[in-house]
Amino acid sequence: MDDARSDVQTLGLTAFRAVGGQMRRPHLHPEVEFNLLLSGSARYETATGELELPPGRMLAFWGGYPHRMVTPSGIDMLGATMPLSAVTGQPVLRRAMRRLLNGEALMGQRREGTSDRALLRRWLADLEEEVRDGVDLCLLEMTARLARLAGNGGSAGPSAAPSRSADRLLAVVAAEYTEPLSIDDIALKAGVHSTYAAKTFKEVLGMPIWGYVTRLRVAHACRLLESTDRTVDQIGHASGFRSRSSFHRAFRATVGRTPADYRASRATSSSFIRA
Repeated sequence: MDDARSDVQTLGLTAFRAVGGQMRRPHLHPEVEFNLLLSGSARYETATGELELPPGRMLAFWGGYPHRMVTPSGIDMLGATMPLSAVTGQPVLRRAMRRLLNGEALMGQRREGTSDRALLRRWLADLEEEVRDGVDLCLLEMTARLARLAGNGGSAGPSAAPSRSADRLLAVVAAEYTEPLSIDDIALKAGVHSTYAAKTFKEVLGMPIWGYVTRLRVAHACRLLESTDRTVDQIGHASGFRSRSSFHRAFRATVGRTPADYRASRATSSSFIRA
């Protein structure tokens, strides 16, 4: 994969049907993504190399590595994304996340294709209706499916993360973004010099390392504001912010409103998290 800048998005909890073909440029997002190709064949270009999507087999990968669909046309697939914040810290997903953050893609068995297709269609229907119970059930089912893929499924990618420093930095950030971190800490754990780390990350991903950390933390906070009754201050701390002022400043800059306003708007709506 070349080093063209990648679009950085935050998708949240979604389900979708995608029809089309080649993506103009790579993108990345801090979610686990599920794909199931309905017909034909498709190919991603990723930071770890090319990734084939055979029809009828569930594929799960971490969207934090730049990836781009390169099949010219004819793609028809079902997909879903779940926030990294819904995955982090769950014991049942430790194996899955270790493999995903190391650049692997997890693939289901052919015999599971019919049930996986039904599962994705149910997620799509439930999330389109935006019913709270349906949203919660989708998260539970996604968690269970990811754990089973790690335990019983195969691998569609390499068993180790690529050597490029930007990708090592991504893996460190994804695993520890809620912990006390500095750019020096991230660079040390990725095995590169901090000045080089900052320069490389921005060149490859089109944004500063700390901007990406902040996006992950704000996405984590959004999920907690929606799904828990913790106080705003508790959520800011749990999301990696060391002070109330830094949390409010980052949240308002990213979401366009205060954490309290965001929670209030979600409380009066059945919308699931998209940001």
